[in-house]
Amino acid sequence: MLLVLLKRKLLSARNRILFLTSYERIRNMAFSLAAFGLVYGLYRGFLRLLAYLSAVPLIGPLIIWKLTAMALLMTFAMVAISSLLTSLTTLYYSRDLNFLMNAPVPLRAVFLDKSLESIFFSSWMIGVVLIPYVLALAKVSGYGAGFFAGFLVLCAPFLMLAASLGLAFTLFLLYCFPSSRTRDVVWVLSSLSLTVVYGLVRFSEPEKLVRPDALHRVAEYLNYLQAPTAPLLPSWWMTQGLLAAANGKSEAFALEATFLMAAAATIYLGLVYLAGRIYFIGYSGAQESARRAIPWPFEVLAESKCFRFLGLDESLVPLFWRERKVFFRDVKHWSQLLLILGLVFVYLFSIARLPLDSPDLRSLVSFLNVGTAGFVIAALGLRFTFPSISLEGRSWWVVRSAPVGLDALMRQKFLFSAVPMTAVALVLGLATNRLLSADAFTAWLSLASLIVITWGVCLMGIGFGALFPMFHVENIHQVESSLGGFLYMAASLFYIGAMILILSWPMQMHFHARFGRPEAWDWNVAFLSAAAAALLNLIVFIVPWKLGLKSLENHE
Repeated sequence: MLLVLLKRKLLSARNRILFLTSYERIRNMAFSLAAFGLVYGLYRGFLRLLAYLSAVPLIGPLIIWKLTAMALLMTFAMVAISSLLTSLTTLYYSRDLNFLMNAPVPLRAVFLDKSLESIFFSSWMIGVVLIPYVLALAKVSGYGAGFFAGFLVLCAPFLMLAASLGLAFTLFLLYCFPSSRTRDVVWVLSSLSLTVVYGLVRFSEPEKLVRPDALHRVAEYLNYLQAPTAPLLPSWWMTQGLLAAANGKSEAFALEATFLMAAAATIYLGLVYLAGRIYFIGYSGAQESARRAIPWPFEVLAESKCFRFLGLDESLVPLFWRERKVFFRDVKHWSQLLLILGLVFVYLFSIARLPLDSPDLRSLVSFLNVGTAGFVIAALGLRFTFPSISLEGRSWWVVRSAPVGLDALMRQKFLFSAVPMTAVALVLGLATNRLLSADAFTAWLSLASLIVITWGVCLMGIGFGALFPMFHVENIHQVESSLGGFLYMAASLFYIGAMILILSWPMQMHFHARFGRPEAWDWNVAFLSAAAAALLNLIVFIVPWKLGLKSLENHE
């Protein structure tokens, strides 16, 4: 029966490929080329890093293998957490489960089908990222094709073992707490786990690997490099297996591979056996709707109070109230706020740890921070702002039939997104300027430009989202990875780069003045810079908005 279910997936995939439109083929080809370019860029980056580490006298190989062990440990943790999220959706909330659970199919066959799907989708991307690292390691260290073949042998059970742990946690959690509320708890815990893992990796300061002076004694540094990294976890088994493959020790390699395969098979087969007893209990409980307390219908809305305080027109209040309710009812949204907070703290921690001694260099980095912080804002825009129109989904006809203009709807969505993103930009800008002790001119210029860039990115997000609406998708990730999402991100990055280029002219004159150069300021160039920035922002603020509004008006 499992073969029948797998054949169903293969036929579905084949039919999707055969019946692609010309637009979809071009889009998929563009994304494939972009993905290949990203993988190749990772390979070149890993190659430069490992080549630099290998040049360290005497201890170069020790540093490389310590870094490899740390990378595999982080990979194991990321796959386990990713499996926790993926298996929750695949095993309990997949759209085809209503059909499968009512079909004459054994429960274990359904679990096998959905669990294998979960393992694949939770691990394939992270596994692909490992490939350029291993290829760079083989090239730098002079390992042959046998080393890469050994990696492929170890990688499958390693990833399956990590994914099975996340799968097991989800299975037991839904069995012990068979409720739809459990899904919300899992989303929050997984987001918190990702934040903690990312923070621990950064706060461990991996730059110590190439800074022996950060430790007190040479012997302490050597012990740190030679000590096992989490020896009880499968990541260390895989590290030992790769090391055995690199040194041509076939017996040691076979032993580590046997450990990994046996552990993966034992845990997965144990889960299949237990699924026959506990899977349906969790599935049945997960389908129950949650009870929610209904507030009094005549309460004064918080949005009304805010608009009255600011003296604004209250016509947009119902739209803001609806947007707030929809946003916070979806636990995936506000659980991701934990990730954003973690990224902001790690970002500021990295800024504070930069080895910058010169005041001029600190001011320069503070200005360049506009670009890096702008990239963070653009990423947030792709996740929250761009999909906001498409997330209306099948309720779009309700919005269109309501006495609300499309321009008012787009303004509401812009303001709902721009306010929190401006707050993030202010935190990044003010904290960075404070940590780097930037001079007054640089601090004010960088902060003002970052706020303008934030508004421009938000406006483009609403405009591109209206220009490329997708009202019939299953999840938000399909909107983000669409052609419209790609064009929005490309336009945002181009806009940020152009702003940095334009603002570099007054910054250059400012540094010339700090260095004592006479007549450093050329006011004609300064005026030209201001005019170019104004023209660029005028285009960004108006053109995508008008095109998106026209597209929505013509949408059927």
